Parts: sequence; structure tokens; C-alpha cells
Amino acid sequence: MVMEQLRLGPGANFVYVFGTGEGGEGFVVDPGAEPDRILTCVKAHRLDITRIILTHHHHDHVGAAATLKARTGAKILAHAATRPYLRGEISLDGTLADGEGFAFGDHEVRVIHTPGHTPGGICLVVADRWLVTGDTLFIGNCGRTDLPGGDAHALYNSLQSLKRLPDHLVILPGHDYGDAPSRTLGEEKSRNPTLRAATFGEFQAIP
Repeated sequence: MVMEQLRLGPGANFVYVFGTGEGGEGFVVDPGAEPDRILTCVKAHRLDITRIILTHHHHDHVGAAATLKARTGAKILAHAATRPYLRGEISLDGTLADGEGFAFGDHEVRVIHTPGHTPGGICLVVADRWLVTGDTLFIGNCGRTDLPGGDAHALYNSLQSLKRLPDHLVILPGHDYGDAPSRTLGEEKSRNPTLRAATFGEFQAIP
């Protein structure tokens, strides 16, 4: 498989390009900026991009989606709760529900609805190897909840659901905010205070 982590835009955003293999089918997660650089990566692997997946609606994660769609013909997909928040020329071609999956070559991509940072936040388990977390979970921290649609209790519950996933999954976060660009979920369970919190009260008390 192909997996490229691209650090793009002024906000230390990560954009992800996945492919079934060189010259195969591909999808892009959270194209927030610099569509030409994303397409350069796509062309380098000769991928046919069929899906553009948005983990949530914030502009720094969707800003290049319309351009990428126009230049690849890919469908833009997100959780249904994301639709009301999208603005401008970005519109969804379909939705992704909690527990839904789709085949990707010999592997599967599974969707987990993780509200809290936004109502329509999702994470993706890709090929039982990677966990794409958007702004739900960062390396060493988690997403904020003080923006419109944010809900601290919902985010705590979402993090609890991620804690039940296998330790071997490699976290691919939405921003380069930590001391590493990625880390296994098992490592984060032992090191990340937002995952170590055993109660909502402990979670709320984290600075």
C-alpha cells in the first residue's frame, strides 16, 4: 500500500494520501491547502483518486477539497453531521456512517464517528494498520472543544472509544502538534494525558 503524510498549509496540517499500490486506486484525507502539492504526490504514485474524505468541516481541513475534486473527479465524503457546516463551493457527494467500511484493494477502511471537536468528526482505521484521527486525537493531546459544535463530554466519550482499539494501530493526526508526526495507539494510551484520564472530571482538569 501507499501512505503519504504531507505537512501542508500555515497551520501545520497533515494531509494523507493512500493508495492500493503504485498505479492503483487512491483516496485523500483532509485536503486543507496546497492542492498542487497533493496532486504532485498523487501523480508520483500514479494513483486514481476516487474519494476525498473529510474528518470534519473546519476550513484548514477542507480548503483544497473542491479543487481536488475538479481535477480528479473524486467524490467528497464525510459524516452526515458535517454537511450543515460546509460553506462555499464544497458539497458532499455522499456520507460515511459510524461502523461503515469500504474495500480498498485487499484491505478495508472502517469509519468511527468521533464527535466532540465537531459534531461530524470521524476517524478512519485503514488496513488494520493506521488510525487517521483528524482533530479528535493528536500526539500528546486532543482537539479543542470551544469552537461552534464542540462538546467536551462527547470528545471524552470519543476518546474512550478509541482507547478500545488495538494498540498496534499507528495514529495519523490532523496536525503536527506533538513531539512526533505519528505514534502507536498503545504508546499514546500510556503517554497522552487525554487518553490516560479515567473519568470525565480528570479529562476536564487537564490544562
